Amino acid sequence: MNLSDEKKSVNITRASSFLTVVLTCLVFVPASQGQESTEIPKGKELSGLQVRIRECPEAERKAGKAMMIFEVRNTSDQPIELCWWQSPLEKIWTANRFKVTGPEGALDYRGPIVKRLPPSQKNGDYTTLQSGWTLSVKFDLKEVYKLQAGVKYSVSYKGTRLGPLPASNSIEFKFK
Repeated sequence: MNLSDEKKSVNITRASSFLTVVLTCLVFVPASQGQESTEIPKGKELSGLQVRIRECPEAERKAGKAMMIFEVRNTSDQPIELCWWQSPLEKIWTANRFKVTGPEGALDYRGPIVKRLPPSQKNGDYTTLQSGWTLSVKFDLKEVYKLQAGVKYSVSYKGTRLGPLPASNSIEFKFK
């Protein structure tokens, strides 16, 4: 593979990731507007963005997986541009952005750490979240953390300065 082919591959990957975020927004935002649940703790808020995580509903859980839902909500009255890197919105693991704690203490992240140039609007690394809209995506925490069946864990998203996405709420769950 020559350098030109590598650049094409990177551009295709970026375009694919960007389209995934856009399609996620189009699919999930209309369904989630106006459906604020009082049962789910709100995440921390920064610059009009609120991030929260929760377990997938029981019917959607699968054996051997720790399925979670990651949500980013624009609580401001203005559109907000955010970088989706280093969050589940990216749909791939690229950094240790979660704090996962069990009875023995913090768990080690076992996924990739991706080094790359700073995000760029030109490359589609940002998306605009309209006022009141929510982006939502499912992810499996078991993919990058060594979870043991029957053990209770605490998990939270640490946030990132790239976008900025703030830290999330902390939840407890028992891995099955």
